[in-house]
Amino acid sequence: MINMMRADLYRIFRGIGIYIAAALIIIMSSVSIAVKEPGYIGNGNVSYNDEVVVPVMQETSSTHETLVQGILAANINLYYPLIIIVFVILMTDFSNKTMKNTLSSAVSKRKYFAYKMIMSLGFSALFIVFGNLFTYILNLIVHGKKYSEPLMDILKITMLQMPMLLGVVSLLVFIGFLFKKAAVYNAVSISFIMLFQIVFGFICVFTESESLKNFLENYELQSALNKLAYFPEGRYCLTCLCIGIAEILVFSVSGYYIFKKSEIK
Repeated sequence: MINMMRADLYRIFRGIGIYIAAALIIIMSSVSIAVKEPGYIGNGNVSYNDEVVVPVMQETSSTHETLVQGILAANINLYYPLIIIVFVILMTDFSNKTMKNTLSSAVSKRKYFAYKMIMSLGFSALFIVFGNLFTYILNLIVHGKKYSEPLMDILKITMLQMPMLLGVVSLLVFIGFLFKKAAVYNAVSISFIMLFQIVFGFICVFTESESLKNFLENYELQSALNKLAYFPEGRYCLTCLCIGIAEILVFSVSGYYIFKKSEIK
């Protein structure tokens, strides 16, 4: 396992994918700070039954005062760098046909799957922290201390959002093991968030289901990240923690079952 990790780290840092993910985070944060707007990638104002459920950045005496908080509330933007991270860690093994060689060298499918899931979650967590801290530091440099939230507030939001974001990473790993092809992984993962919002938005409108509407308003990823940044009530944070852990467990078990039954060519 150690040897596999060394080989993976060498390959990851020798390639350009991981640096593209870092550059994408830097560019998105820099643009948001430059234009003083959080910005959304995807459906920025998700609505169900004509009710907008993701509010825009809170108005204060100065929009700068909560700029970083607003950017963190829009952390669904991290979804696309996370796609790249999982691609670099997992999907290149499918593309380069190196997985079969690894599995034939006394590494079981169980160990291989657990290793790839842990690596994907670990690298993603590091990038989430990096993105949030970079945003905080850049805003501090550009707009000054007067217009920067306390660092502890930023770290608190980061930790509260982490389970939901890592739950999405586990979904991406599941998609990778499900389809096993880089092109299909890219197509499915890139369109997933937008399609999810659109499909469930239509279902909510046509079924007029109050329970579905309430769930989406509170726990759909974009809504949840916003609420965890602006309204981190204790019970709500605990529910999001449980949802994130449940997603990691469900997608880990499901992904391993599919991988165990599949033939690696």
